[in-house]
Amino acid sequence: MTSASPLHLSRWLLLLLGSLAVSLCSCRTAKSVVEAVEVKPSGFLTHAKELKEDRKRSTFIGNWWSTDKKLLAAADRCRKIYIAPMVYDQVRPDPSLVAKIEHNTGWRKRHLPEMAKYTHDKFVEAFRKAKDPRYVVVDAPEADALTLELNLLEWGPNTYTGLIARQAVDIFTLNIGGEVMMRNTRGYTAIEGRVVEPRSRQPVFEFADKRYAQVVLIISFQDMRRKGQARYAVKQWAARLEKMLRAKPGDKVSDSSSILLWNF
Repeated sequence: MTSASPLHLSRWLLLLLGSLAVSLCSCRTAKSVVEAVEVKPSGFLTHAKELKEDRKRSTFIGNWWSTDKKLLAAADRCRKIYIAPMVYDQVRPDPSLVAKIEHNTGWRKRHLPEMAKYTHDKFVEAFRKAKDPRYVVVDAPEADALTLELNLLEWGPNTYTGLIARQAVDIFTLNIGGEVMMRNTRGYTAIEGRVVEPRSRQPVFEFADKRYAQVVLIISFQDMRRKGQARYAVKQWAARLEKMLRAKPGDKVSDSSSILLWNF
């Protein structure tokens, strides 16, 4: 009886890992393996140390809700929202090795204003184009308008070096091994924000979230541009926050899948 070669066994091991990752795609475990596991909020948030995950109420990793009934009632009466320009002055360094190969701190710094403006615009668009909007977006703070404040925590642009390395591994792992085992070569973005009641200037909801480029089995358009992952994540965040803020008690806002066939 002939024994299997080490190369053959290694290939089957990688195939098994890839299959396991796919089988977990609907579980919270898959979120941890494939997408994001944690996010460390900053002092931008008043309740940064109190953020918790609650998949029944939110798709964000970290969440805090006020328990002050008077404050919540005052916020509930608001039918306008002001979305402040996103701040990015304290964005954290990108420590990834592949980033140092393709772009330096100066490149990212030059593109941060554009990234912040894009994020602001997409949040405004999500609230203005909602099918059944709860809020009217205003262009300046008003006495009866909630304020949404956003902060860019982290941004690791996509790199072609990372994409090529993952694709090389994917050849042997059902197009998923490289994405899972080499997650640190994927683009990522982290943001945090808070919704503020206008009269008291106290937050009623705070959140933080971090996303890596999603695993795409057929073709990933977001990986082909340096800002692709960030822009894709921003549109997802904006749509989900809008749905959360107009959702009725008990409603659940669904998250996007960790593993996709393709994306745009």
